[in-house]
Amino acid sequence: MEVPGDRFYTKTHEWVKISENRAIVGITSYAIEQLGDITFLEVKPKGTSIKKGEVIGVVESSKTTEKIYAPVSGEIVEVNRDCGVVEEGSSEVPIGLEKIVEDPYEGGWIVVLEVEGDLSSELKDLMSPEDYLKYLKEGH
Repeated sequence: MEVPGDRFYTKTHEWVKISENRAIVGITSYAIEQLGDITFLEVKPKGTSIKKGEVIGVVESSKTTEKIYAPVSGEIVEVNRDCGVVEEGSSEVPIGLEKIVEDPYEGGWIVVLEVEGDLSSELKDLMSPEDYLKYLKEGH
């Protein structure tokens, strides 16, 4: 199970990588494995402000539909259209969703948030890579 050491993780299997005041957000390889073939991924539009823990989007697969939650508070400033991520209300056809499956931690990111508020308090209840691996081993 791949769990890069340069980011934080949530109990709902999102990851976040911080670069200055920006948060790159994606879903973990564990989540992707559980989902199966991803058929659709939709997020709130650019410019939307999201609070930590709020739904940022949904991912549909051959098995289920799951919500994607914001690991930190912020404004959506980028949406990864190269990976087939579409904005809510868009008529775009998702092309490239396989990139999320093939490379979930680099090219397969979903959105970038401009972090709002104190970064250290935003990150305090997220898991380190070690804690996330332990969480997975406990059967979550």
